[in-house]
Amino acid sequence: MKKSILKRILSLIVMCTVMCSAVSFIANATEITPRYNNVSYAESNVSISSSGKMNITNSFSGSASVFSRAVITTYVERKTLGLFWTRVDIGQTDDEWVDTIYTNVYSGTHSHQLEKTGKYRVTVEYVIYGSGGAADTITREIEETY
Repeated sequence: MKKSILKRILSLIVMCTVMCSAVSFIANATEITPRYNNVSYAESNVSISSSGKMNITNSFSGSASVFSRAVITTYVERKTLGLFWTRVDIGQTDDEWVDTIYTNVYSGTHSHQLEKTGKYRVTVEYVIYGSGGAADTITREIEETY
């Protein structure tokens, strides 16, 4: 009887140890950051004035020796019902700005007058092409409240 209980407890301890190791391995695997070949940095900043004017600044620096072009897609979403993100009508096709850049250093802005107060999220996707390997895709998300 004692041996049976001891075996069960020991089995439970071994199983917990194995599961903890597996979870730790999975958690560490998601922390690996990509090594970009075509770009040195890509940054986005958002500011909202007291009158609701949103200014978005996107910038990047590509490696001069390998860079060929960049496509930057920017869109704005507003949180509705406290649960859902809904795209804001910015007057552009698909409610997004798409910039194609052929210089390896870039800084540009987009502005939009917000109509309602609330929580906003700006998503910027940089796709940077060059001879340094596959295209680098870098996504930035910034949340601001107006």
